Amino acid sequence: VFKLKNKEFTVDVDVSTLACGLNGALYFVEMDGKGGKGLGANTAGAKFGTGYCDAQCPHDIKWMDGEANVDGAHGMCCFEMD
Repeated sequence: VFKLKNKEFTVDVDVSTLACGLNGALYFVEMDGKGGKGLGANTAGAKFGTGYCDAQCPHDIKWMDGEANVDGAHGMCCFEMD
């Protein structure tokens, strides 16, 4: 979990290796710090990549709030700051 209030965050990225048309964006999203661990049958948590979300509401997330989302019926939406 980042605590960036009144702090600086910098990143150096070599975009010369990105293929044409690829998105090389960097952004912060509001996510559960535990990655949904303890919700439903989710025993993995953020350490294993569960709980991901973004402002584009991806529908290819297979684990949502402790339940399977294999058919992509639900999007994982959260606020984003570019």
